[in-house]
Amino acid sequence: MTHGDSEPGLAQVGRQFSDLGAALTAVDGSGLDPDRVVRFAARSLPHTHHCALTLLRPGARPRTLSATDELPERVDALQYTEREGPCLDASKGDSIVSSGDIGTDDRWPAFGPRCVQDTGVRSMLSVQLALGGDDRAAINFYSTSLEAFTEADAHLASVIAPFAALAVEQRLRANDADNLHAALTSSRQIGTAIGIIMARRLVTSSEAFELLRAASQNLNRKLREIAAEVEETGTLPRGATGETDETVEAVESAETARLPTPSTRPRRRAPAVRSGRRDRPRRSPGPGGDDRAR
Repeated sequence: MTHGDSEPGLAQVGRQFSDLGAALTAVDGSGLDPDRVVRFAARSLPHTHHCALTLLRPGARPRTLSATDELPERVDALQYTEREGPCLDASKGDSIVSSGDIGTDDRWPAFGPRCVQDTGVRSMLSVQLALGGDDRAAINFYSTSLEAFTEADAHLASVIAPFAALAVEQRLRANDADNLHAALTSSRQIGTAIGIIMARRLVTSSEAFELLRAASQNLNRKLREIAAEVEETGTLPRGATGETDETVEAVESAETARLPTPSTRPRRRAPAVRSGRRDRPRRSPGPGGDDRAR
């Protein structure tokens, strides 16, 4: 990579990194913020004003976790569509991927020409981020100029990369914790809803769950939303099972009537109280009709 502009001096780099801690910390002090990272990175590299973070998670489509503006998101969307490009290569394996002429780079024959034509971006620099587990990510820089990025840019991007990785990891762990909490809450609500439906409809747990699932499909709503409504109202939403309102009311009224209530439960007879005196057996009346003892 070559460029005619002067390289940033050590003094400039030192001033930039003296503000690094404050620049990368969220406003509320909760930790590293990916949005602040990309803005800081774009200001730090002299040959670009555009930066973004690409994230690859197992079983999920690639996505842009954070970007300085709309341009990186448009470029990234093309890469995800064509399944090729510097961001993906850096995320998956190569430590640093750079191109000074995207449009003619034979590494990405589908993405390159479309990128230049649709976005005007001609140079890109991507650096891999080291994440835990099977997650993959990269920090990416974009320029509309040919041969925009220098070796100094690549070195500076490599210094920023570990901080970007920490920010991404923190965001992922926070999202995972939120998702786990939501899943536990949803599981509890679904279990409660199944119990309510079992009691109202006198069905098994499997049948109750099938009613919930059918309601989700018929109403085009998420299962946890249906469960939350059942938990709150004590019944399935109207139209959930494809039955008319009159049919639902009749079914639930009949089933409720079958449930034992204090007035309909059979009463147990109180045990007979025996006196201390033992009753004598009565004698059958004699021929004269007198049943007294002779």
